[in-house]
This record gives sequence, structure tokens and C-alpha cells, in this order.
Amino acid sequence: MQDREIENKLLYSVFARNHSQAGTLKEVEGDLERIRGLGADILWLLPVQPSGEQDRKGKDGSPYAIQDYRRIDPKQGTWEDLKSLTEKAHALGMKVIVDVVYNHTSPDSVLTREHPAWFFMDDTGNRHSLVADWSDIVDLDYGQRDLWDYQIGTLKQFAAVVDGFRCDVASRVPAAFWKEAREACRVVNPDLFWLAESCHLPFVKFCRDQGRVGESESALCQAAFDVLYDYDAFPDQLLVMQQKAPVSQWTDALVRQDAMLPPEAVKLRYLENHDQPRAMACGWDDSLWKNWTALLFSLKGLPMLYHGQEQREVHLPSIFDQDPIDWREDREAADWIRRCKAVRTRYFKPGVPVLYEPDDGNGSLALNRNGLRALFRLQDKGQDRIPAGLPDGEYINLFTGEPVQIRASQADSDNLPLLVRDPLADTRCRLQ
Repeated sequence: MQDREIENKLLYSVFARNHSQAGTLKEVEGDLERIRGLGADILWLLPVQPSGEQDRKGKDGSPYAIQDYRRIDPKQGTWEDLKSLTEKAHALGMKVIVDVVYNHTSPDSVLTREHPAWFFMDDTGNRHSLVADWSDIVDLDYGQRDLWDYQIGTLKQFAAVVDGFRCDVASRVPAAFWKEAREACRVVNPDLFWLAESCHLPFVKFCRDQGRVGESESALCQAAFDVLYDYDAFPDQLLVMQQKAPVSQWTDALVRQDAMLPPEAVKLRYLENHDQPRAMACGWDDSLWKNWTALLFSLKGLPMLYHGQEQREVHLPSIFDQDPIDWREDREAADWIRRCKAVRTRYFKPGVPVLYEPDDGNGSLALNRNGLRALFRLQDKGQDRIPAGLPDGEYINLFTGEPVQIRASQADSDNLPLLVRDPLADTRCRLQ
């Protein structure tokens, strides 16, 4: 629902508890200049409210089992700390969004005590979670109109401080609620950014089969959201990353994505997040990391980094126990991220269609967009030369600024990722 210029921004995700030894919002604020220096435009804070005590997982509990929507976790800081962080971000040209966890609360939440009728009950009259593994939460029932008013009131409180929301399992909350919430919050802040964690398709079906809400991505997009998660295609991406599945398996999913969603839909693109393994846990060498990172910044959609990704971190921090990132300087990785962001901003016009040319035999992928051709080595299959689909000659690699030779229509794998002005662009467009 926003201008597609959002695609040339960079989202950076942080869980304050694990961002520093202290685990506070103040520490995140102190790191904003470095984060901004990576090219980040939007800071996403994982939940800043206190976690419940009852049935909690781990010592510190999941941030997604919220005890009180309207309080700031005292271990993370205060409302004033959140305001200060946001003001500092604004001074640096950044925006701040916070996690909204509206499908459920902790079993000992303020709402279970004060409004017990706002929750689903099982056959024995107990509040419960539809998902058995989510044993530390209980599900809210949006059939209760008063719940809508309370939740929107809470959003308004945050809208007066921050710049938008990342909405957890948004598919499980009625699209009509999100539409009403966005309209109501516009009075407080007309420029809010809304990101939906739209869910895996089998999970949406599961919810519907159980008689619960399971909204489609089209419904979420049309109701309220500027950007949607990538969980319809990401499972195939993960198979390519982890198990060397055919690259075409993923690009076929991306094509279906483009065909099924409204033309204005924007997807979030990522290699990892707090729910998914670290990309470097795939056993990549530095070259594969560089290729995948360059690809992240070459796809349609809004690219995202999860804190620690800029040092090629392998360990995924726990969200149930404080597990601070062991920060170290990785200048090469940080410089590459900055370079890829600059290339994206300069060369890729938002919303322009992408033509995918996967090469399953070589584990490579070519992209065509904006009159440019990009080539990425996504899997290590031992090839020194990769078909480039370009006439022979010398080109300038726009990722690096270095000259590259194409011989026998092939590129040296050491020269990938490759981005060049495409002399065959007009022909490729006609062949789509």
C-alpha cells in the first residue's frame, strides 16, 4: 500500500535482549550509527514487552509470549528508552518498527486475568493454543468485538512513538481487523509502515481446517500491509541453500508468487531471520556468502538483515534465553553489504519485472531486469566456468567496478557475482 520505493530500503532486525551483554534498548541506540552505516533504513525491534512467567520456555521466555501489551520489558528498558532510540534513529535518517504479537498472549497475561472471555477455550473449558508446540501461549478470539478496540488502542500508543509494525503470524488475525487498525492508527501517524508475517501456505490451510482464521496474502495486502513475508517461496529457497535442491525449484516458486499476488504486493527478502537458521550454517565459503548476499539485494522486494549477518555469524541466538551475539569486526562482509545496497539503489528500479534463468547443472542463477544481467553461483559444484548467456568481450562488473572477460559465453566463477549492462536486453524481453 506504500510507494514501491520501499524496495530500495534495507530492513535490519534486532532482538535487544541478544544484541548486547546488557540486552537493553539503550545499547541498541548506542549501536545505531554502525547499523545505519551498513545502509539500514528501517530498524525492526523484536517484541519489547515483558514475557510471561507461566509455562515459559527457557530461562527468560519467548518474546512472543507477551504478558502485557502496554508495558515495556523492564529488562530491556522503558517507554522513554524506546522514544529516545526512535528519536536517535530519526536523526540518522532511519525509521523504527516494533513487533506486534496479536494472535496470542502468555497464559498469565493481563488479558487472561482481566478479559478471560477474549480467548479460545478447548472442550474442557481451558484456554489453549491451536499449535501444540506453542505451549507457552494461548490464542485470542477476534470474534470478541471489545478485543478489537483494546488492541487498536494499544497500537495507537505505539504509533505515537514508532514508525510502524511487524505483525507476527498476521495470517491468523482477521484482515478486517488489520484494515480497521491501519485506518485508526493513521490519525496518530499517517506514515506508518506495516509488515505482515504472512504464513506458510500449509499452515494457513491447517488453521482453516480447524475452523480458525487463515488469511491469504492477497487479503492481507489489500487490507493493510505494505510488505509481506516470503514464506510461500522461502521453503524452496532454503532447500537450494541447505540441500542443493535444483535452483529452478525456487525460481518456479518465485514465478508463482508473482502470478498469484496483486501487482502492488511487495515481498520481504532474507537469507535468515530469528526463526530460520543462519545462512552461514549451510557450510558456505566466503564466495557463496557474497553471491547469495548480492542476490538478496538484486531480487524484487524489501531486503532484510538479521543482526549478526554482517559478520557472517553461524550461531543463531536463542529467543528463549539471553544469548548475546559475540560481536567482532568483519570489515569485508560489512563493506560488501554496503556495496550491494549502493548497487541496488543505483541500478534496480523498484517494481520492475525480473526474468529468472536458473541453471540446475551448475547451481547458478541469472537474472535480467532494468536492462542489466546478473549472474550468481549459488551452489558449489566444482565448476571453474559458468555459462553467462552474454556475447564474448570485456564488461564492467557493476558489483565490483572491475573489468571481466566473457569467453565462449562463459564467466570465471571467481568473477561471480556478476552484474553487467546487458547488450541482449531487448531480445530477452521479447522472449519472455
